Amino acid sequence: MREDKEGIVQQKQYACWLDTIYWIASDTKYKLLRAAGSIQNVYNMEERQLAAIMGRKGCERFCQHRKRYTPQKVWNYIKELGIRYTYCEDSDFPRKLVCIPDPPFGIFYKGQLPAKNVAAVAIIGARKCSEYGKHMAETFALAFASQGIDIISGMAQGIDGISQKAALEAGGNSYAVLGCGVDIVYPKSNEKLYYQLLEHGGVLSEYPPQMEPRPMLFPPRNRIISALSDVVLVVEAREKSGTLITVDMALEQGKEVYTVPGRCTDSLSMGCNRLLRQGAVTATVPEDIIEDMRWGALPQKIDKQTSKVSWEKLSTIAQEVYAIIGVLPVTQERIVSLLREKKKTFTVPQICQGLVELELKGFIIFANRQYKRT
Repeated sequence: MREDKEGIVQQKQYACWLDTIYWIASDTKYKLLRAAGSIQNVYNMEERQLAAIMGRKGCERFCQHRKRYTPQKVWNYIKELGIRYTYCEDSDFPRKLVCIPDPPFGIFYKGQLPAKNVAAVAIIGARKCSEYGKHMAETFALAFASQGIDIISGMAQGIDGISQKAALEAGGNSYAVLGCGVDIVYPKSNEKLYYQLLEHGGVLSEYPPQMEPRPMLFPPRNRIISALSDVVLVVEAREKSGTLITVDMALEQGKEVYTVPGRCTDSLSMGCNRLLRQGAVTATVPEDIIEDMRWGALPQKIDKQTSKVSWEKLSTIAQEVYAIIGVLPVTQERIVSLLREKKKTFTVPQICQGLVELELKGFIIFANRQYKRT
């Protein structure tokens, strides 16, 4: 039994060695594995066999790497960095990555890998998002995390990072797929989020350690974000947005794509609204997705009001006022007007009392002379 375990670790070391040769494409690594019969045999392949698969220049570079680094040396190096590794023949390799077009050969990660039988949603969108987009990303992520659903994204500025932060704050798990090595925090503005993900989720990449972020590395990583998810949710996207690359990959993988609609005049919603015309499913509240995916029966991971007092303890006026305050910030005058339209007979002082109650108990905040939900 011990020999078997040692053999598995040794095979993983050889796979890790191969996967640190970043310029060899994943499909070429799979070809090498098929031709050699085992990952250890890949390392020992003769030059003529290598040249037949990789070409003469590729063979030369492969042999140079083999002379400079041994599998054990590479393995010790990533262990010193606190990085773990899995590859396509390993038992812990995410099965969701196996049957997609251009599957990754292996994954470097810190923290944990996504659990095999846990539902997951990729929440993606604009880096420079609006207040509306921020609110919707937080609302969906909080609801999913409360339901025990993992959030997958890219740890980018804007919608990606916002949704992952909200999931973690709600007590859920989230996983980031990076367009660089997992030992590199990118963007630096999300450094705190990076370390939080290591505690309650993980950070993953198909790129080896010390691989700096480059524009060309981000589109390929998007296929991993969509593959690890059961559903892809687009919150905000411009008409020509990198987010749409992930959507295309998700559709190619047979995943359902949901979109949060926006105003026709908002440039940040142009991409989302176009997706809706092309057949994406509308999601206005988290329950749209939860019900469609039949996730309602999942055990709730946390109480949706863990950081707030129980909803039932709010006064009737406060509940009615809260229902009026929607996604976007709203003034007191507008709240009064909307309540009048709904035939509510509350006086202005009563409405003000309800607003104060909601603010004191953490349901809303007041900023720039407007109220909005927390």
